[in-house]
Amino acid sequence: MHVPEVKPIQLMPEEIELRQQIEAEFSGKNPYTGKAASRLMKSLGNRRAIPKIRIRDFTEPYPGGHGKSHQDRFEEKGCQGDAIFEHPHFVAYLRYFIDGPALPVNTIEGFRQILIEDVGTSGMVMNQLRKFVRAEVRKLGLDRTTAREEFLRLAKEADYRYPDTIREAAGSAGR
Repeated sequence: MHVPEVKPIQLMPEEIELRQQIEAEFSGKNPYTGKAASRLMKSLGNRRAIPKIRIRDFTEPYPGGHGKSHQDRFEEKGCQGDAIFEHPHFVAYLRYFIDGPALPVNTIEGFRQILIEDVGTSGMVMNQLRKFVRAEVRKLGLDRTTAREEFLRLAKEADYRYPDTIREAAGSAGR
């Protein structure tokens, strides 16, 4: 079974500088202006570097969003077009666009390996994945909200057919 790789995108030298500027602004060394984030987003967009699955995470309705996307939420609050890219809350999405799910590489690869090996029926594979996800959430000490979001992103990027079951497993890890 082909399972897509889940990895960060390669940044160009000028994009690396823009990212460093963003991180410096968030660390409090400089006031946050959003200009570097906007320029980085435009650069990534111009060269079509962001995987479509990651863009859809922002533009399509999300679980618990009552049919709204993250982009819709920005727009509801009066943030339109390129101004979204300058908003400080957008940086979390920009980081995801660049880095992929905020999970360790060995967690991502462990998840992928279960899909690649594809041992048993689809229900058996689902059970293996759910068990793996719950164990990883506990091991990493993730809160339920973060766990659900990041493992849902991972399941979608790994092209798993039932990503909502992975989200549920991540959210139930503490139970």
